[in-house]
Amino acid sequence: MITQKTVSPKIEGAVIAAEGASDANIKTNIIQAVEAATGIPTHKIQVFEMQK
Repeated sequence: MITQKTVSPKIEGAVIAAEGASDANIKTNIIQAVEAATGIPTHKIQVFEMQK
């Protein structure tokens, strides 16, 4: 008998670097998108301006 098991990682938080993240509206949109896609609460999502 073969037993197969798939283990998915548990995401604890997210750190994002994005162009335009210094704009409060863009930053909020990124945080909301990450929350919707992953289920991570907003207080565990950090967004920073990407340095060029």
